[in-house]
Amino acid sequence: MQKVASAPVRGQTVIARAAPNAASRRAILGVALLPALVYAPKALALIPDEEDEDLVEKAKANRRARLAQQRGVTRDFMASENLTDRRLEQELVPVQKAVYKLAKSGSQLEAGDLKGAASTLSESWVGDFNSVASTVSGSAAAGKLVEGIKSVQAAAAKGDAAGSKRAYVSLVSDLQSWASTSGLATSLKGL
Repeated sequence: MQKVASAPVRGQTVIARAAPNAASRRAILGVALLPALVYAPKALALIPDEEDEDLVEKAKANRRARLAQQRGVTRDFMASENLTDRRLEQELVPVQKAVYKLAKSGSQLEAGDLKGAASTLSESWVGDFNSVASTVSGSAAAGKLVEGIKSVQAAAAKGDAAGSKRAYVSLVSDLQSWASTSGLATSLKGL
């Protein structure tokens, strides 16, 4: 390493050479901090993400919401380009069937046919709807919808017309909010 310095004497340049064994400040600082970095204790106050159940559930919920939003964007694009997604149509068959059966049971409740409404709501389509709904939006939201279907069915089976109508209105409201949250509202007919 050579340094050029101007001498106080006029017209003369002095070249100063650094000593070959001289250590720089960086080297000294690096050697002094190396043991501290190697033997640094772990930060035990941090909780691993996998052990914090609330954080994991929040992350899962955020991921489901992002995926639902992305599915909605994809569906909107496909509709605007007049394209069809056959796999999506196959997945929506149980949901579309549920909408149809709920509409049928609603008309039966309105006509006063409580036994017919209870029969319609106790068929096998409820299980198919539950499995598809839980994959689309998670088991908690799907469970709430299935519980709503069961409450309408139970009230209709007991012969409680007013209670079954109240439960039906609540169920339809929950279904509409679930469909809009999961991005299925534009794909379902009769909702």
